[in-house]
Amino acid sequence: MESFLPALLDSILAQNLLLKNSVQKSGFFSHNKDTLPIEVLIVNDGSPGGDALPKILKPYKKKFKNLGITLTLLEHRKNLGLFEARRTAANAASGSYIFFADPDDTLPSDSLLVFYNGLLASGNGNLSDAADIIHGKMRLSVPQFDTADKKNAERFDAFSKSVQSIHSGFLSGNEVLENFLIKKEHSGFLCAKLFRTSLLQEVYAELPNIFCIMSEDLLLYFFVLLKKPSYYGIDSFVYNYINDTGISSVLQVTSLDRWEKICSGSSVFTLIFSYIQEHPIDEKYIDELRIACNNQLKKNITKMNKDFTGSRRAEAYAILCDYWGEDYVKQIEKSMKDEEQK
Repeated sequence: MESFLPALLDSILAQNLLLKNSVQKSGFFSHNKDTLPIEVLIVNDGSPGGDALPKILKPYKKKFKNLGITLTLLEHRKNLGLFEARRTAANAASGSYIFFADPDDTLPSDSLLVFYNGLLASGNGNLSDAADIIHGKMRLSVPQFDTADKKNAERFDAFSKSVQSIHSGFLSGNEVLENFLIKKEHSGFLCAKLFRTSLLQEVYAELPNIFCIMSEDLLLYFFVLLKKPSYYGIDSFVYNYINDTGISSVLQVTSLDRWEKICSGSSVFTLIFSYIQEHPIDEKYIDELRIACNNQLKKNITKMNKDFTGSRRAEAYAILCDYWGEDYVKQIEKSMKDEEQK
């Protein structure tokens, strides 16, 4: 994690002047032209190597301070998962909007300015009337992925189109959930979106603590959309997603600890379906969530069969069944075999 963080921080610093000049010209912050209204919150989620963060951040503290930008390190004593790390950041945020970024990704040179202009556009030039969610495009990079292979190239193309998908323009109320789950016109990834901070804090306050590394974007975004927010999509790239080193990368999984974190995505669907039992929603949304749940388990099964062999696979299978339930795993395995025979 820590070896990639400087690139992300450098990309924020590089954009400062561009954004600051635009903000000053707009006149919205003319009362304090020397201070850009940005704060950077870094969460040490307890992952290996996290102890090095204070040393890594030390040279940046002064750089950010000189620009009037607060740089704060928030600590988790143990790894509570990505969902809880983002909760900590959102609850500590003091700004009106929050933007998530993972330490192994980077930002295009003008992403903050694009977001700022998106806010203005969504509110017809008035920031106080801006949308709750500003959504830009995500550029996918998978450095170790062999796109010379036809199947790999097709997978990359499909995934790239998925992460780039936005609905250009304005949506509000139930339109946003409909556009996301049914029409599938925009992606549920959090890292290419600007969220109203108060909206996220409200949602986090209603959700229990949960350990999950996979599908956490869907968990938060689904409950955000139940609040019927306003949405504004912008047809510009705002995020560089490098799917090469993280838990969801194409790299082979050899550690059972890492495998368990992948399987933890099951808890996302447990929480969603538990909520739906007590708070019924339209059946068409439930059907799509069931499909998403099935597809997530299919991905787990496919990765397990690819990455593990022999007794190691038996151990991985036992972990898979612990998280997803043995009957459900066998049901999905059967459906996968039936699909192969068609």
